[in-house]
Amino acid sequence: MQADLHLDTPTQLHRRNVGLDATGLEAGLAQLRAGGTNLAVMALWPPRRTDGEAHVDALLTRMEAEDARLDDVVLVRSPDEARSAAAAGRVGIVYALEGTHGIDRSGIPGLERLHARGLALLGLTWTFDTRFAGSSGGKGTGLTADGRALVDAANRLGVLLDVSHASRATTLEVCARSRAPVVASHSDAHVLTAHPRNLEDDEIRAIAATGGVIGLNLHRPFLGGTGDLARAAEHATHLKRVGGAGVVALGTDFDGLIVPPRDLPDSGGIAALWPLLTARGWSAAEIEGVRGANFLRAWQAALATAGTRASGTP
Repeated sequence: MQADLHLDTPTQLHRRNVGLDATGLEAGLAQLRAGGTNLAVMALWPPRRTDGEAHVDALLTRMEAEDARLDDVVLVRSPDEARSAAAAGRVGIVYALEGTHGIDRSGIPGLERLHARGLALLGLTWTFDTRFAGSSGGKGTGLTADGRALVDAANRLGVLLDVSHASRATTLEVCARSRAPVVASHSDAHVLTAHPRNLEDDEIRAIAATGGVIGLNLHRPFLGGTGDLARAAEHATHLKRVGGAGVVALGTDFDGLIVPPRDLPDSGGIAALWPLLTARGWSAAEIEGVRGANFLRAWQAALATAGTRASGTP
């Protein structure tokens, strides 16, 4: 099993009016297959100056049409379904909301509606603060009262909370409050590249303490340094050093208008990362964790939390 926790391919399909099997994508069906990715978390991202809820609905409707049209892809709602899809030679699709401005008007009922259509991850912010939480691109604030209620609702539904793009305060508060693992679907290590989107060591430790994972982002400005896969391996190894091997996953951000690594233009070549980790002392089992086992564990734990009562923390 190989999982990518963050792909912006739905946005590209919407902008270009093409399907997952189109050419010219960074993480279309052909690229995913070439790179061995058989579990793809597809981000539903509403641009800031749009009707966020309507835009998310449009992206989701397009992805549902692709699921119906293509025999090679299938919506999956659990790790067991993901494994079954992979065993059948299909690519499992998972939906993530990138930014709560996508449910700005409706709040928790909006989250519930998206969950009913397959949403598995909830990104609390994008590049600006929302009425729910502070962003790494905002004023540094944390969760609001609405945000705390939304965290509890996500736990109840079994939806993983995603703190990529969140402020440090939001990340630490979510990790303290959540009864399920917390993920950062596409983030790197701040100590290696001091970018606001990268995670401080205390954030890495907090996510690891929840049983969560951090998806390695391949955007060159976040990687810094040599801007290649060797640099990505350095970030992965730092995440492992601080949070343990179980915290590391893959969240490339392909199709998100990133500047990709110098030696990896799309998802098709991602297998070149694994020998670089081996050379840095990673075991085969640890690399399997990065490839997908760590994420499946966190996802299963979030689903196990679903339906249980909140702690009552104000």
